[in-house]
Amino acid sequence: MSFWVSESEQKKIKKLVAKTGLSQREYLLSAALGRTIYQVEELKPMLFELKAIGRNINQLTMLAHQGHVTTINLIEATSALQRNYAAINGLYDALDGAVASGNVEPSDEVTDEN
Repeated sequence: MSFWVSESEQKKIKKLVAKTGLSQREYLLSAALGRTIYQVEELKPMLFELKAIGRNINQLTMLAHQGHVTTINLIEATSALQRNYAAINGLYDALDGAVASGNVEPSDEVTDEN
């Protein structure tokens, strides 16, 4: 299935898609089927921190496999994960259980000025 849009419509769609973190296909399909589309700006810092923790754990695992590290203190990583989970659960509770994130409200529509 394909369809044509004007250049300005395409720009608006791309901006809306970028705000959600979905692929363009996922966004357009969800919009066409009337599904609620969520975005959570509040999760971006947490996702950044979770990715950093994951990278650190992967690096430590590689060093352990190479024999360069024999014991690892993961207290700091565990503490960071606990903070992230607490923050995510707080958002989950605040959004009445909808943690894909905060709703994209009509007031968030992209205009030609954006």
